[in-house]
Amino acid sequence: MTLAALLDLCPGNFDFLVSQLKTLGLGGWEIQTERRGKNGIDANYAKVLLSHGHDGHGHAHRSHADIAHMIEKSGISDRAKELSINIFGRMADAEAKIHGVQAEDVRFHEVGAADSIIDIVGAAVLADLLSGQFGIEKICCSPVGDGHGFANCQHGKIPVPAPATVEIFKNSGIRMRQLEVPHELATPTGAAIVAELAQGCGPMPEMAVAKAGYGAGTRDLEIPNVLRVVLGDADGKESERTESITVIEANIDDCPPEILAYAMERLFEEGANDVFFTPIYMKKNRPATKLTALCKNESAERLAKIIFSETTTIGLRIREEKRICLARGDAVLQTEFGELKAKKIEFEGEEKLSPEYEHAKKLARDAGVPLRKIYESARPLT
Repeated sequence: MTLAALLDLCPGNFDFLVSQLKTLGLGGWEIQTERRGKNGIDANYAKVLLSHGHDGHGHAHRSHADIAHMIEKSGISDRAKELSINIFGRMADAEAKIHGVQAEDVRFHEVGAADSIIDIVGAAVLADLLSGQFGIEKICCSPVGDGHGFANCQHGKIPVPAPATVEIFKNSGIRMRQLEVPHELATPTGAAIVAELAQGCGPMPEMAVAKAGYGAGTRDLEIPNVLRVVLGDADGKESERTESITVIEANIDDCPPEILAYAMERLFEEGANDVFFTPIYMKKNRPATKLTALCKNESAERLAKIIFSETTTIGLRIREEKRICLARGDAVLQTEFGELKAKKIEFEGEEKLSPEYEHAKKLARDAGVPLRKIYESARPLT
């Protein structure tokens, strides 16, 4: 449905999509599209057809490493590779948690098959392509609705929402709601795509709508079984950069520093946008530390529990604030030691490039040179 909706948004991308997917080396497949009506809505329906039975849906058992290797060897863009591998990674982590195994030991059943690989990588290719074509700065989603009851899978009957779907959405910032529909509406594959692509979850932002695309599902339901993608311009650049964020603070004067350091690690692992410590003095002039965590509003309760469990504080201050973020994107800098990933930050028509520290550090170690040499030699690609 994601593939179909993104193609419906810009049908002219079909040939490019197919040419990119062929570089995966799977062979024996084709994508067919047709128009289908869903409760009066004309939508695009996409189907991956396989010409042989040994690599079809439900027969291939590939590991995350197998699929990542296939994607890395392909000719799709670096951003599409990153998105694809991350989507499969989210699914591997969820399956590992549900089945009590290590992520590297997970072997995909349904999603290891050629048609599912085409679906996921195709969605990543189109998302990357559309971002470049239309200058998309942010992807948001509404809360994801799922049905109830039971669904069939490789392991037998499982409850709806599927355990893997719930696990994927956990700590992702994506909110779920259950609808009075006795069918699975959000699969683990769809959940992983949404969790990886969406940078926000909530009501549709105020925008001037430019395009809309509809991807049809297979079933005919009492509700329109479609996925809608809307492309638009927010009303003013400044409003696009303004968002709500939760600030959690605690003054702590009786906690060992190594415990505080571990608490910071846990908060980052659970989705905090930022965590920092400020030296302060409390009553009776006792030196102390103010812990501050910034997070999405929906993550506040979860992070508050971590602070209570990992530190000695007995109270927290929690408030919602507004913040303005400059438009940012990905860039590549050239150094004498190789290409360096960077952040591109824009403000009032001016552009600033900032090297990604972790990648710069890796280049320095690989080349056996001081880190400052990487920064000093960095220059934009021409």
